[in-house]
Amino acid sequence: MSDTKLYLGIEVGDVSLKLALLDGAEKRVLKTAVLQTETSPIDDIYTFETVLQGWMDECQLEEIESISVTVPAFRSIVRQVFVPAEAVANIDDYIKWYLGLITNGEKNSYVVDYKVLSGDASVGQTVLLIAVRREWVDALRKGFRSKSLVPKGMEVDVLSLMNLMDVAEGIKELECVIKADYFGVTLLWLNKDSLHALRCVSTLSLVNASMEEAAVILADGICEQMKLAKEQNGVPEVKQVHICGEMAMEPLFVQKLREKLADSCQVVLMDSFSNLRLPVDEADSAAVLNCAGAIGTALGVMEGV
Repeated sequence: MSDTKLYLGIEVGDVSLKLALLDGAEKRVLKTAVLQTETSPIDDIYTFETVLQGWMDECQLEEIESISVTVPAFRSIVRQVFVPAEAVANIDDYIKWYLGLITNGEKNSYVVDYKVLSGDASVGQTVLLIAVRREWVDALRKGFRSKSLVPKGMEVDVLSLMNLMDVAEGIKELECVIKADYFGVTLLWLNKDSLHALRCVSTLSLVNASMEEAAVILADGICEQMKLAKEQNGVPEVKQVHICGEMAMEPLFVQKLREKLADSCQVVLMDSFSNLRLPVDEADSAAVLNCAGAIGTALGVMEGV
């Protein structure tokens, strides 16, 4: 591996790090892994670094071209915003002004970024606004003892999943992606140039529930949000729903969701991709479904998305 440019994507969970190591030349996922940290890694950078360094030593990884980090949408603010033509020249100021309208936080408590999805200066631009708490960004920038482990990029899993679907699947039509994790479920309707809708399902009601009860509750919640997306966001029907995340590795949940959606669309596990090679070894591929966000953020840096 030493002669190849390697890209490491990391999704920061509540008490875990989800990793994806990619080969830049072959556009191939070499390894995936989920490392338990016991504490929140974004709030405990010492543990973040210690666990990550231990994994890299175990894999005998000495040099990484780039490390990028993605955080769950639940830990951020994500909005699709239209910037009128007269504001495009001062788009940074417009984005900060818009953020002030939707949050009552201190002016400098967030680091704000955006990605232009479509449009130009003459007609206006549609952008994806992303805001993350400054304390977390500063911790990732300044908290590592080893400078070689400092992430070169940080984004939100919504953008990472858009990267993944764009690069690995080459999407052209509207697609629905469900990222189902234990701490929350995110539903995205997207195509190459737009995030049509973003909806969430809380998992608080699953506390103390059995897996069978949780599978039914969560499947019902997803179906309800899909219905609301059509009614409130004008999202058209999709033929397939792509699913990833921790709950995607629970067969009972996937079965219940497929039963609920059987009359409207097909549920497809995100464990294979048209334009991206995955590990052959079972141990290296075991966490692909759980590491979709990590793969997406690594692809974003690797491909310059």
